[in-house]
Amino acid sequence: MIFTDPAFLFVFLPVFCAIFFLVGHRFGNQGAIAFLFLASIICYAPWGAGALILLLCSIFINFAIGVALAHGDSPLGEVGKKRIYAIGQIINFAVLIWFKYQTVQYFLSAMGHQSNVFIMAMIPAGISFYTFHQAAFLADARKRDHDVVQLVECARSLSAALLAFARYGAFVSFFPQLIIGPITYLKEFYPQVDRKEFGRFRSLDFSIGLSLVACGLFKKLVLADNLATISTFAFQYSADQRPMAVSTAVAGVMGYYAQLYFDFSGYSDMALGLARMVGLRYPINFFSPLKAVGIIDFYRRWHMTLTRVVSRFVFTPLSVSGTRKSVRLPKRWRKLISLWIPLLLNFELIALWHGATTTFIVFGAIHGLWYITETEVRNRKWFKAWKKRSSDVTRSIIGRLIFVGPMMLTFALFRSESLTAFYRLCLSLAGIGRTGWHDGTVSVVGYALLGVSFAIIGLLPNAAELLRNYRPGIMTYVNPISRGALRLPSWRPTWPWAIGTGLVALWALYFISRQPPFLYQGF
Repeated sequence: MIFTDPAFLFVFLPVFCAIFFLVGHRFGNQGAIAFLFLASIICYAPWGAGALILLLCSIFINFAIGVALAHGDSPLGEVGKKRIYAIGQIINFAVLIWFKYQTVQYFLSAMGHQSNVFIMAMIPAGISFYTFHQAAFLADARKRDHDVVQLVECARSLSAALLAFARYGAFVSFFPQLIIGPITYLKEFYPQVDRKEFGRFRSLDFSIGLSLVACGLFKKLVLADNLATISTFAFQYSADQRPMAVSTAVAGVMGYYAQLYFDFSGYSDMALGLARMVGLRYPINFFSPLKAVGIIDFYRRWHMTLTRVVSRFVFTPLSVSGTRKSVRLPKRWRKLISLWIPLLLNFELIALWHGATTTFIVFGAIHGLWYITETEVRNRKWFKAWKKRSSDVTRSIIGRLIFVGPMMLTFALFRSESLTAFYRLCLSLAGIGRTGWHDGTVSVVGYALLGVSFAIIGLLPNAAELLRNYRPGIMTYVNPISRGALRLPSWRPTWPWAIGTGLVALWALYFISRQPPFLYQGF
């Protein structure tokens, strides 16, 4: 189920909440955890029996390997643990590669085998996210992280082992984050469900959760889905080799820039809200990324949980290894091996995580080179001297002006069907081969929507900032908090806020019949 599905909003969610709190009141946190796991599996089941079986097998295998790694008196020894850890991670990422990129089928086809030897499987929903979830869990188990050890060591009997498995299963499959994230660590989940009061109804948590859900629905249904009608024109025209006016190309690029933000940010707000309704605080995945003053700042605000996981598994080990191996080399070579190459590989992995297409590969290379360039500029003496002389406001304005244009173009590359289509879009943006400056493809209402969308992005606080007094989620990275240029008051559990939130939700529900999927479901 997806969050905007009426069956989810008006059937599954109310029934889930009612039973969850009844079970929690009657059987305590253990019953609540077990039901959370069961309900998440039920919510995932509509994606297909094959996807469900794969998820359950993945959970069981990773749990078993995690137990073997984290157990203090394991007979495996350090060498055995190292091997079983490697086997677990190979299984995780081999399955991901198999289903997401169908590498085996590709090579078999390239060698002349018939394509019908293997059935081309659909990508199981959420496989990228729960793979990273469990890869991080195994890494924590290998280090015998406190929360992993606590989970494992309570499994001294069959009943305790079943409860530990239910806790781990709920951690991986919890329905608000299973399909599109955020990617969560066990240490962020386990202490919360281990509380005695977990599973009990708290009106404040429920109010915060509903407000976040309403905010996410508005972003998705009112803004992102209506912006999609603007952006589709430009990208479809470039894919079909049809000429377009400059205004259509500009509106399409700007529209997709805002559409992708509101789509993914809307999902993230809803995920935070649904988790908070049952008393769980999840990592904040978005924090006004389009207000960034550079690409370094951008990746501390956009898909923050993916940034930290990829940095942990790719950049950090490569950088540490490169630093050790390049100690005796000249400074330029040391920097190449310990910083530049790890950064490029880090961004290429992020790109390939979205899909193995040429547009994503080029997107990753551009962002990697951009990140390296900005890192080098910020380390220059002249920049540090200018930073001391200039004000925060001046640097913020200049940084955003430099940042916004190139980032819009890379988003357009991300959206384009091919490099050729992106090239044609760029020609239209430059006015080459145009049909005029304006051809009426985008209506006045469309331009008004663009204006309103960018006003919301630039002038209003994000959902986490609005609810900052009630800690709506776990801060993945520390970013400065602001009330926005319009100085909106922070959210309070009062009747005026309840009425306003309800009106926003009703506005969103007016568009619920369209049901376009979340963009990141394809990744």
